[in-house]
Amino acid sequence: MVNGTIFSALEKETGENYLTEAFVFLINSLLVRERPLALEFLTYLCTENNEFSFDTDENISVTTQEIIEQGILDIKISSFGKQIYVEVKDYSPVSIGQLKRYRKHLESSSAPIKRLILLTRFPVDLTEHQGIPDKHICWFEVYNWLVSAEDKVKDSVSTYLIKSFKSFLEVKRMSIEKVGWEYINGVTAFNNLINMIEAAVKNIGIPFYKKLPKAARWDSKGFWLENRKYYCGIYYNAPLTVIFKAFNKKDLNIDNVKSPSYPIKKAWASMWFMLQLEDTHFFSLDKDRQLEEITKFVKTAYKEAQQMRIKEE
Repeated sequence: MVNGTIFSALEKETGENYLTEAFVFLINSLLVRERPLALEFLTYLCTENNEFSFDTDENISVTTQEIIEQGILDIKISSFGKQIYVEVKDYSPVSIGQLKRYRKHLESSSAPIKRLILLTRFPVDLTEHQGIPDKHICWFEVYNWLVSAEDKVKDSVSTYLIKSFKSFLEVKRMSIEKVGWEYINGVTAFNNLINMIEAAVKNIGIPFYKKLPKAARWDSKGFWLENRKYYCGIYYNAPLTVIFKAFNKKDLNIDNVKSPSYPIKKAWASMWFMLQLEDTHFFSLDKDRQLEEITKFVKTAYKEAQQMRIKEE
């Protein structure tokens, strides 16, 4: 049934762009057909304690993929006196540098009300993001709001769109639902992958950080290496990507390695090597081959990160 809804039927590939476009389509449709409800939702999305609201006769624009000097905005909500950016994440990790750039651009606006909203699949460690976004909200909270709003909808088309988008979020596992028996195998499989990472690090001979080798947080799980110069692990909001982080980005020069062996992401204070498990058909391999892939990734990332260092701490 859920695969027959409009949003699931139109989606060719699971990705943040389509998720964003579908979300904005729903909002704009509600602004036309169920305006009071849409204004209520925008207030929920953009405020913490109803510090401002959207008026019925307010000319509100909700757009996607607007190009600015600092990047491409996922969602821009604007009206007279309001400028709001919404950064949307599915499985990709949150970039502090990206948020900072959007914050800087937002501050240049003359609008009295300026907000930066972060919308993600899973909760994030707000201490790591240093309060840069004004509000953080998860997709399951959007889902819950839509559930609570269904009884208020009068327009039949709006009812259909809300139910379709809810089903779409359910398919993407962005709703809070009953915990099933899959939980048992899922947690076991995740811990097996963490154990493989630990075994790979030991096999290569990279020293663990003696004071705190294991790094388990609300948003990730992995290992600190050397004197916390490196980290290897997995973020819960990107479970199909093993990352190897080299810290103190100012001491790294990516050009020292002409053709890095794995995709690299530049973060606020670190550089990330990324092993995309699906790209290597990881889950179809036997356990020995899986360990080989993890070991190869960690060894290569460690070696290339060392080559990128331009000075010792």
